[in-house]
This record gives sequence, C-alpha cells and structure tokens, in this order.
Amino acid sequence: MKPEKRKCSSEHYADAGRDRLSEMPDEVIVHILSYMPTVDAVRTMLIRPFGNLWTLVHILNFDVNEFLNKMGLDDKWGRYDVRPFCSFVRNALMLHKRPFIDKFYLCLGYEYEGGRREAGDDITMWLKFALDKHAKEIFFCDVSYKFTKSSDFPNFISQSLVTLELWNCSIYPQLQVNLGSLKKLILCEMNMCEEGFSQFICGCPSLQELRIQDPYEIRNLSFSAPNIRKLSLVLMDAEFDDYDDRWLFDFPNLKSLDLATSHIPNVIDVSSVRDFYLENCSYFMDKAELRKFKIFLKKFRGTEVFQLSVHASEPFLHSVRHLHLLQMRWKRVVLVLRVFCQSCLLGFYQLMRSSKHLEELIIHTTTELTLLSSVLLSSQRFQASTGCVMPKLKTITLHGYAKPWKYQLQLVEFLLKSATVLEKMVFVPNKRQLTTKEKLEKLDFVMHVSSLQRSSPKARVLFR
Repeated sequence: MKPEKRKCSSEHYADAGRDRLSEMPDEVIVHILSYMPTVDAVRTMLIRPFGNLWTLVHILNFDVNEFLNKMGLDDKWGRYDVRPFCSFVRNALMLHKRPFIDKFYLCLGYEYEGGRREAGDDITMWLKFALDKHAKEIFFCDVSYKFTKSSDFPNFISQSLVTLELWNCSIYPQLQVNLGSLKKLILCEMNMCEEGFSQFICGCPSLQELRIQDPYEIRNLSFSAPNIRKLSLVLMDAEFDDYDDRWLFDFPNLKSLDLATSHIPNVIDVSSVRDFYLENCSYFMDKAELRKFKIFLKKFRGTEVFQLSVHASEPFLHSVRHLHLLQMRWKRVVLVLRVFCQSCLLGFYQLMRSSKHLEELIIHTTTELTLLSSVLLSSQRFQASTGCVMPKLKTITLHGYAKPWKYQLQLVEFLLKSATVLEKMVFVPNKRQLTTKEKLEKLDFVMHVSSLQRSSPKARVLFR
C-alpha cells in the first residue's frame, strides 16, 4: 500500500505543476481576454501561450484613468497629458485583426489645451473604427472639462449598432445619424439643442429604450417616436429659474417612464404610460407646489404600475396626505422607505383611499428602526379612520420586518381590516443574522400579527 500512496502523491504534484492555461483552446483564451481591460490583454503577448491572441478579442476597453494607473505614468506625465494613452490606442487598433467586435468602450480626458485640439482626429478615427467593425455596443465618455463636439465624431451610420452611450458631448444638427438597428440610447450630461436632439432621434427608427441625464441647453422634451417603449429622465440640475417652461413632456406612445426631477415638469400627454417609476421627489411642497403636484399625478392616473424609489417614497407620502386624489387606477404600487413615521402612515391611508383598483402592494424598508416591547405590541390601536375599503387588493408584501415598530403594526392592522378580498400578506425578513433577543422580538411580532382581525376570509399571513 505504501508504494501506491507515493504514486498517488507523485501524480498529484505532477498534476499540480501542469500548465492548464496552455491546454485551453485558443477560442476560450480569446473569450477570457475579451473581458479584461485592453491594456491587460495586450500585456499577455509577453506570455508564450498567448502570443498575439489579444488581437482577436471581441471587446475593446480603453480607459485613460485605468491606463495611466496601470502604467505608472500619473506623476511623470500629469493626469490628463495622455499622449502615451493615445499612442497605445492607435497601435492597438492598428494591430487588431478580428473583423467584427461586440463592444467598444472608450473613456478619455484632456486637461491641457493642446491635447484638446489634437483630440478631434483621434476620436473620429477611433469611433469610426468601432462602426467599421460592426460593433453592437459603443460607450464613449469624455471626462475633460470641455464637451467633445459632434464635429469630432464620424457620421453615426451603422446597421449593426444596438446600444449607444455618450457622456459629456455636444450634439448639433450637422451630425448625420442613421442607426437602423439601435435599440438603446443613453445620453448623459449632453450639450444639445431641440433640433439636434430631434434629428438624432429621427435617425434611430428602431429605438426602444432612451435614457437622458442632465442635458444642457435643451428645454423641451417632446417626441412621438412610435417604437420607444421605455424612457428614463434624470433632470436634477438647478441651474435655471424658469422651471414652469423648462421641461415639457409630450410622449403619446410611451409605455414605461422612469423620472427623477428636482422640479415638477409640465406634462402634456403621457396617457399611454403603463409603468411609472419616480426616482426623486424632492419638491418644496408649499400650496402652489402641491397644486402642481396634484395635477402632475393625475396625468398618471391610468398607469398600472406605480413605483417610487427610496428618495421619492417618503416625500410622496408626506405630500399625498394633503391631496384629495380620487380614482387612481394603479394596480401595482411599490414603495421603498428608510423610516416609517406617523406622517407616512397618514400618507398610506390617503394613498389606499385613492387607489380603489389596487391589486398588489409592495413595501420595502431599508433600515433598522426603533424596537417595541411586547407590552407595546399588545396595546396598539389604529388611530386613523377605518372607513376605507380596498375591494381589489389581493397581495401585500412587506420586506424587512425583522424588528417591529409602532406604525408598521398600525398599517398592517389597517390593511387586514380594509382589504376585503385579500389572499395573502407576506412578510420577508432582513437577511442578516438575528441575535437571540431579536429572535424573541420577531416571534412576539409574528404572534401579534397572526392574531389580528381580517376582513377577508381567504387572507393568509405568511412569514418567510
């Protein structure tokens, strides 16, 4: 038996010393290299098994900051004196052999003026390279202090490009755009006028998803592109004072809208929107703003899915309790809360009273809140009016219930009494490990909720 053991041990060490990387097929190695930063992929040419396999990668990723950090050139050349980076990109593209690529990622920046003047030809050549290689995705970001002008771009003409993302660029009407296969367009911190924007959109007839973040100059967003189904707007800059006419929304064919604004926009037509997600709602709600907010919400009364982010849920609940909203046709409402106070509870009551068509309610809580003793748990009484009836609410899901608190229990009691056809109320706990004390408190909470009166005979209370 001893010789056999030595043989197994010998085989084990011999196997451990094998160069498994060299045994991989070239296609697998190329696939792995494609998901590395291109500067790292190029370095593998110094390793014998790799050779020039990097020239066949299907993803090209050029990031000026990553390049300067990896090459240790920050102190020697200055942060944005990127002549070494430009030389690297030129040589890499010249040596690249694959006829088609999937993704082209380019992030660059020029701090010194001479570099900015020299950048135009490079940008034109590099982006044209990606278009000629039939790239499916292109990402371009300029981290300089000045915008990259559309005159530095090649004409965006491609029948292969599916996703295009541009950051910190200027778009003018002179730019020719013909992207017949483009499905997703992301424009962030762009300097563009209404005419340039409209012309860009017209050049993307198959566009389905559009995201615009903090544009400059453009004042009105209005288009009726029939294929756009999802629109994300992040309009948070506070640079202008004439907010009444700054943002004008007219989207007659839109199905899904994600919105984050610092001021209430003027909405013309969003009647086709079925999925509305409000990312930010940080409005100063005086009487005039409340009236505008009420008009704004009524524009979305036909929306089926109404979702609020953690930054919008609390301001919304604080505001909606002062409004008299009726006949909102929301079928699914999703809210995310950091805290749950009495003001939120009153907002919930007003929200439920206005949502007679509601079928599903989902509430997420993201922080640990004040604990209640078992004495408090057994003595809670819901103070708001219980005259509200929710005739269609069937499912309620409450995330993050590990520690019970006063107003959550009052809300649970209200929902169980008011939802006449409720089928299930599901509690999903926080994922973290609970202490022994917390487990006892959770058990006390479960017992208390299980004993609450329910108006629906089919209602089940589930704890996961």
